[in-house]
Amino acid sequence: MGLSVQMRQSLSVWFRRPQHLLRTAFVLLLLCLSPVPAGAQATAPEFKAALAGWQASLDKAAARLARGDLNETEYQALRTELSSLFDAARGAASAAVAEQGVNRQLADALGTPPAEGAPPEAPAVAADRQRLSKIIGELDGRARQAELIATRADILMRTATDKRMQQFTDALFQRGPLPLERETWNSLPVQADYLRDRVVQAVAATAADPAWRDRGIELAAAFLVALGVAWPLRRWLLRRFGHRPVATHPSYRQRVVAMAVEAVGRCLMTVLPTVAVAVALHHLIGGDVRTLPLQALISAAAGGLAFFLFFSGLARAILAPDHSVWQLTGLEPASARALVHRITLFAGGLAVAGGAVVLQSRMLSPPELQAVTGFAAMLLATAALMFLLPGRLWRTVPPVQEPVQPPPADAAAEAPAAAGGSWVHLRFLGGAVALAALGASAAGYHNLSVYVGMLSLAAVAVGGLLLLARGVAREMLTMVMEREQGPVAELRRLLVRSERGVQAADWCGRVAIDFALITLAAAILLPLSGIDWSELRSLFDTFMRGVTIGGVRLAPADIIAAILLFSAAVMVTRYIQRTLDVRVLQRLQIDRGVQNSIKTGIGYFGFMVAMLVAIGALGLDLSNLALIAGALSVGIGFGLQNVVSNFVSGLILLVERPIKVGDWVVVGDKEGVVKRISVRATEIQTFQRASVIIPNSELVSSAVVNWTFKDKFGRIDIKVGVEYGSDLKLVRETLLACANAHPRVARMPGPMVVFRDFGQSSLDFELRCFIPDVDFFLSTASDLRFAIAEAFERNGIAIPFNQQVMHIPQLDGLRDLIERRGAPAAPSAAPPAPRLETIT
Repeated sequence: MGLSVQMRQSLSVWFRRPQHLLRTAFVLLLLCLSPVPAGAQATAPEFKAALAGWQASLDKAAARLARGDLNETEYQALRTELSSLFDAARGAASAAVAEQGVNRQLADALGTPPAEGAPPEAPAVAADRQRLSKIIGELDGRARQAELIATRADILMRTATDKRMQQFTDALFQRGPLPLERETWNSLPVQADYLRDRVVQAVAATAADPAWRDRGIELAAAFLVALGVAWPLRRWLLRRFGHRPVATHPSYRQRVVAMAVEAVGRCLMTVLPTVAVAVALHHLIGGDVRTLPLQALISAAAGGLAFFLFFSGLARAILAPDHSVWQLTGLEPASARALVHRITLFAGGLAVAGGAVVLQSRMLSPPELQAVTGFAAMLLATAALMFLLPGRLWRTVPPVQEPVQPPPADAAAEAPAAAGGSWVHLRFLGGAVALAALGASAAGYHNLSVYVGMLSLAAVAVGGLLLLARGVAREMLTMVMEREQGPVAELRRLLVRSERGVQAADWCGRVAIDFALITLAAAILLPLSGIDWSELRSLFDTFMRGVTIGGVRLAPADIIAAILLFSAAVMVTRYIQRTLDVRVLQRLQIDRGVQNSIKTGIGYFGFMVAMLVAIGALGLDLSNLALIAGALSVGIGFGLQNVVSNFVSGLILLVERPIKVGDWVVVGDKEGVVKRISVRATEIQTFQRASVIIPNSELVSSAVVNWTFKDKFGRIDIKVGVEYGSDLKLVRETLLACANAHPRVARMPGPMVVFRDFGQSSLDFELRCFIPDVDFFLSTASDLRFAIAEAFERNGIAIPFNQQVMHIPQLDGLRDLIERRGAPAAPSAAPPAPRLETIT
């Protein structure tokens, strides 16, 4: 569609102005770089049609919720539809807001409209302003309507969740027949015959299928082949890496590895084939409806067998009853062996009870039979659990116990923590839960008792597996932190170099492992507790979206993204700094101070980039930050002026470089070598190996003596005096010979001797010589003084002492008084104190 004449004139005037051209280019760049959600280019009619469809879907969902009685299939379908509608509405709202922002920038590029009484603006500009205002208004309305749809969908999803939870709670606390009443037992024979007939008919229908026999033979052959491979592999793993007799006490790492291998060999390598066979059988006989009772029987048998193999194998892997040196729990060997036997008995009883419950639920048994079977199963499980409660089975090794052979350092460090024994008191909580479930079953709450029992067992199983995974993951982390060679060690040294950094990284890694395992446990157990995956995802999305406070949205997702991006940017900056230092700067053979300035500048630039990236990830408005910065500037002017002054002074030191790392400086009474120039202060290491921290502002505002500012060329001045009457030419030649004989004294310019003055007691000379490297200032000056002393002694040149004459005027009067009296006598009054006069 062509442009109108007025629009063409407006565009020509627009692009002839450089500032307008730059603004337009900037807006187009934002349009290219900004992410555009789905539906961003939707026209008004398309949005109206989508809005009408969304409203119709919401009305239909609201009517369905009003009728109630949602089954699981209807609930999942309804929630999926509402979730898709919510995402679509949110996407449309985001697209409208993004497009509205672009049009606002275009409107801002037109400038403010003329004030009242001012000359009117050009018609083309006024038309563009009106057009953009209309578009902005339409987009604002579109965003508000889409947000309304999304809010209504969210409300309906929460309503559906509440209804489902209410139905789940009602079913959980629904009271059925009492298992101990006579009326319940009177109907059992008929119901048992009915179930038996169903199982017999299912077996007959399966056996009558001619294709089943061939498939059954193939399945049995495959099972035998797999068993012939898996069983020898399991035995080899357990003998080679599991619990075995050893001559020395195994380390903590070896025990963790052995426990993991035992768990894999005794649990996974037995449970997985059992489950695989059950799934294969279901697939073979699942085509006929008459075989449903047989499928339920297979599920119950496979589930009970898998449960028994898992718990018995896990107990042997953790407690190590036959090899006590491999234990990690701190139990006594006798207690561990007895406890393994009891846990095996408990697993067997629980497998039978659980299989019975699963069989009754899958076969849709009558309520009376389910009540009696469920109570019998809970009674069997509770009785089996009671055998695990006696305290003699949970005796731990005393904290102080000398082993027969001293264990390694890591084992000794871990032993006290493992031998605490506080975790064994959790058995009382398990016993209380079992009794509560048994009481609920006796009271007729069969669903509640099964729910509590299954959830408790699932928590125990998941907790055991995740504890094993935690030990293995922590040991792998320790191996990474302790490795000295290889790419992993190179990466670790690149990220963290100091010992404290390694310790901090190890602690962060352990916390991350625990957090990940806790999250995984919640993801496994929460669906078992009745919370659906879609509900979990909705809760997680709601949590990650955060809340809006005062126009600012605080979202955990944005905060986590900002932290990760900031950390990544800082790590990349550190990597660039170290790579540039090792592979570029050191090979260029440039001054150390220049190297330090380049590295520090890159560090500051990378930190600012990391901050900007983090702020962008948080979605903060820079105008708000400008207001905050303006408010903080008042505090900076009063309370933080020293900090700002030191920061600016640090930047001046890095740019002008009056001092640099490695320089020999004198600041007041402080003298030493510059080791580091940071943002606030500069570190100087004195020749006594003490570190002096001097604020940067002091280095900029006060006089600083820098011995190595441009180069390391320096002069040594040695003052010496000779007695009056010495041969002055010999003195001069002797001093020059000592200087010329020293290897570190420069030949250009050569040394020189200066006759400085006629002193009080000596003729004062000064030897001046230059050295290329002032780092050898003290040693060279000391060597020259030794050489001068030896040469003067060899040539008969004397260095006089400081001579002074004491003049006492009262001695003449005292002598006359003694002569008149003819004998010494003490004077009646003390004479005045003698005074020292130096004859000049």
